[in-house]
Amino acid sequence: MSVASFRGMVRGGSVVLDEGASLPEGMGVLVTPLPPAKGSPRAILAALKACPPVSHEAAEELRRLIKGRMTCGLQQPR
Repeated sequence: MSVASFRGMVRGGSVVLDEGASLPEGMGVLVTPLPPAKGSPRAILAALKACPPVSHEAAEELRRLIKGRMTCGLQQPR
């Protein structure tokens, strides 16, 4: 038995198949969410959730390094 695949989008809590795709009323389906497109808002939020938490102190140290006030914990010559 051949199994067809259809694409669609969730709209209002229901899966709406792309144009041209149709299934008989009452047919069982298996829905597999696709990974978010690279760079999409959903992908960025997923990446942020996957990052380990950063302490306030570590964030401040990074800000100082970026501003060039310190290099690897050493004061830059003025």
